[in-house]
Amino acid sequence: MKRMMWWGLLLLAVMAGLAGCSKQEAQNAGQPPSAPSAPRNRPKVRFLAMEYDTNTRPYMEKVKADFAKAHPEIDLDIEIVSWDQGHEKLATYIAGKRPPDLANVATIWLSEYVGMGKVEPLDAYMKESMRKEFFPFTLERASYDGKLYGLPFAVSARALYYNKDLLAKAGGRPPKNWDELVAVSKKITDPARKVYGFGVQGAKVETDTYFYYFLWANGGDIVNDQGECILHRPEAVEALQFEVDLAHKHKATQPEPTGSNREGLQDLFKTGRLGMMITGPWFWQMLDKEAPDTHYGLAPVPKNKEQITMRVTDNVMMFNTSENKEAAWKFLEFLYEDARRLEFDKTFGMLPEKETVARDAYIQQNPNWKFFMDLLPIGKFQPRHKDWERISQEVIKAVQAALLKEKTPRQALDEAKTRIDGILKKG
Repeated sequence: MKRMMWWGLLLLAVMAGLAGCSKQEAQNAGQPPSAPSAPRNRPKVRFLAMEYDTNTRPYMEKVKADFAKAHPEIDLDIEIVSWDQGHEKLATYIAGKRPPDLANVATIWLSEYVGMGKVEPLDAYMKESMRKEFFPFTLERASYDGKLYGLPFAVSARALYYNKDLLAKAGGRPPKNWDELVAVSKKITDPARKVYGFGVQGAKVETDTYFYYFLWANGGDIVNDQGECILHRPEAVEALQFEVDLAHKHKATQPEPTGSNREGLQDLFKTGRLGMMITGPWFWQMLDKEAPDTHYGLAPVPKNKEQITMRVTDNVMMFNTSENKEAAWKFLEFLYEDARRLEFDKTFGMLPEKETVARDAYIQQNPNWKFFMDLLPIGKFQPRHKDWERISQEVIKAVQAALLKEKTPRQALDEAKTRIDGILKKG
């Protein structure tokens, strides 16, 4: 009897289970099959990306979505940080021994990280066929002792933007040299209408960059071939004096340059209150979109002794602490596909780092892109040094002290040279 009762209970349990399964199947009828669960140990790639403008976030979100479709076996995390905070953010990650796998950095920072022994050489990953697609000068800035430590991510040069309407009232043609720059800027400036001839940047990052435009045009430099600081030489003092005189002696700039960063000057130009400024290729696209009624033109940076511009590259580097280097390289290969790089250049107004992209009709047929591309041969890079961030901060201090008239240009640069010499000796 007990055995019969036991078999009866077992039969009821089986029937109940089958009924439950049938009910679940009925509920799932017409529903798509669920996706298979993701592998537990698939690699994750962390990419720290710098913010170029408001397009950065949507661009990177699209990159992430496209990469997920192309490589579902890899998790990709993209963190976006402003350029003003980027160096500090990386320093925090490095100090905490959790740097990202990849980071988009200024090339002048790359020297620092290579000097710290934190960067993974990319030669073993990069095929020769891929290397040949790049303009050689873009890879040269990421190479140290014969090893490639980064891929150029954003290439640019600098030019003089001028408001054609304001310039027409002051002579009609863009200045070619310093004397003409002073004369034209003074004619344009009208403080009562809050219109200014020439914009001088004196706040935040690139304050030193604006000084280099004048320094190099005057035949000067920051350091010589022997690695010695030469900011005390007459060429440097004359250049900073010229920048200060534009603001204070000639009163041909916006008031208080130390309160103006690049974005502030660009905003003045967009609203028709600035006659001229020096900036990069991204700005003409901003003008076309945000200030379509502004009639602008492009010209080389005014010279004194030399006709020169600044050549700039940013780079994507891989930290050698990455636990997923192969996955990180797959992302780099994806990121540097021609169509994706062309989309980047079109979105942010940068110049192609790849010859294969530069041949695209969209680039070739645009006169503004061609103008900036033609400037690259006379471009000059900032020096490479593992402590360049500290060196540039000393230059910024000197420029700001002179613009604020706290010190003469000679005093400011002499003191900067002393501090920079100390940095160079330690290096």
